[in-house]
Parts: sequence; C-alpha cells; structure tokens
Amino acid sequence: MTPAESENCDNLKDIQFVPRGFLKLLIARLLTKRELTGTQIMEILEERSQGKWRPSPGSIYPLLSSLEEHGLIKTVRTDGRSKIYTLSEKGHNHFKETFKRKGDVEDRTRIHRAVWMQMLDSSDQAIFHVHGIRMAIEHLDGIQSQLTDNQKKKLKTKLTKAHERLEELIKNLGD
Repeated sequence: MTPAESENCDNLKDIQFVPRGFLKLLIARLLTKRELTGTQIMEILEERSQGKWRPSPGSIYPLLSSLEEHGLIKTVRTDGRSKIYTLSEKGHNHFKETFKRKGDVEDRTRIHRAVWMQMLDSSDQAIFHVHGIRMAIEHLDGIQSQLTDNQKKKLKTKLTKAHERLEELIKNLGD
C-alpha cells in the first residue's frame, strides 16, 4: 500500500465496523459461557477476531451499563474497580429467544456487508469475496475438530455443493 493509499484509509479508523446491536449479542453470547469483566470481553473479542478488531471501552462500558439497567445482565461482584458480569435470568430468556432466530441475526449482519459492497468497484468486490472465502476456509479448518460426526456430515454436504459451484465459476472465468 502506498503512503497515499494508507493516508486515504486513515479516516476508516473512525467507522463503526460492528453495529452496536450486534455487539450486544456478542456480549450476551460470551456471558452465557462464564462471568466476565468489560476488559475480558474486549480481550476475547480481539482474540476471536484474530487481532483485527478490539471494541473500545467507549463502546463496551456504556453498553454493559445499558444491559444492566434493562435487567439483562447483573454484576455478580467487583474486583477492585472492575465489575464482573453475568447474564440475569431475564437476559438468559431474552437472548435464548434471540439466538433461536439466528437466521434473522445472520441476515441483519449481512446488511452491513451489502452496504459496504456498494461502495466498491467490481474488481475490489471480487478481491473482497475471495478474501472472505479464504477466511471461511481457515475458520472451518480450525473448528472442524469440535464438530460432532453429524455436524461434519452436514458440513461436508454443504462444502461439496460449494466446491461444485466454485469449479463452475472457475471454468466460466476461462484461461
């Protein structure tokens, strides 16, 4: 990347890449597993994004306060200045219903991507999608050992169909 291109990307640092509503779901999902502080939540999200994204304290702490005010999470104890949070019973019930509708959540998260795609020309869109495919393959490779035999069978079926479609696309691109 040239210095001019880098300079043009500097203003992207201020763009909110993860919508606030989605961040709420990420926090809830983490708190279904164990009790966490705000700092731990930021660290886990940074780790899971492979260092590509770390929510700021200005995003996390007001959201934790709001979730607590609405009774969806609660402070279980404090350790110095750090509050340790867990989902409340109301939060478990609320987010259990939300996670049951994960197809709706997936559709909504795709909207963010679709809007971004409208800002790119065809060449950049192609690069963006190929990068997405590579990331998906790396992720699937990393989690396959955690899947049950039935889940692996379903995944293999879906990947086989995707493979066939990719071969078709490659053939259509020509030499």
